[in-house]
Amino acid sequence: MRARLADERGQASAELMGMLFWLLLVTLVVWQICLAAWTYTQVSNAARTASRVEGRGGDARKAARNALSTPLREHVQNIDVDGDRATVAVRMPLLVPGLLTSERLTATRSAELPS
Repeated sequence: MRARLADERGQASAELMGMLFWLLLVTLVVWQICLAAWTYTQVSNAARTASRVEGRGGDARKAARNALSTPLREHVQNIDVDGDRATVAVRMPLLVPGLLTSERLTATRSAELPS
């Protein structure tokens, strides 16, 4: 029995090394999904803020930019204000920036004050 246990030494370490890639990949995917959800939340908030400020006669574009978190301000693609309707578009931040370079990875949200 003792000889059999000696043959299996290091087995857990070998299995962990085999699974480490998959664990890291799943962690990165979950983190990117959380980052995308956070981006959409921030963009929705910026559009609502711009719409409210425009309704009060202020600078809606500045308000929308200031409503975004500092890391997202660098990725603003478009802030459009048409009457009480505001549309904000921000390029989605990526964990691996060179992996995807598509313009389709843009979070766009609109908000309008109710009449």
